[in-house]
Amino acid sequence: MAGIIISIEKEELEEIICRAIETAFEREGIVREQNEPEDVNELVMKSPEVCRYLKMKISTLYQLTHKRKIPFIKKGKTMYFKKDEIDKWLSEGRQEMKSEQNLAREIQISLLDKKRMKTIA
Repeated sequence: MAGIIISIEKEELEEIICRAIETAFEREGIVREQNEPEDVNELVMKSPEVCRYLKMKISTLYQLTHKRKIPFIKKGKTMYFKKDEIDKWLSEGRQEMKSEQNLAREIQISLLDKKRMKTIA
């Protein structure tokens, strides 16, 4: 018997399996409950979820929490992370592109020139 070998990413396989399960549930008339919060930004995640979201190793996350470089909440031995705080933390670490840096310098120079002109007049 001849077989076919297919190479597929883990995420793709998970998506295919999820779709197959949802289709089977729909055929049987089973409705899945939605447990998502009304405001997705208020979503609270645990360490493994944050690691998946940020695509980092758990040891890296633990280093960041130990050094207090990432926002988290600790209750007992469990750490929790608010999605909106993680998103804000990510955006604060964003590096400006060269064009943005150049534009900011030009604006600063023009503001300084205006101040100099006011003091001369």
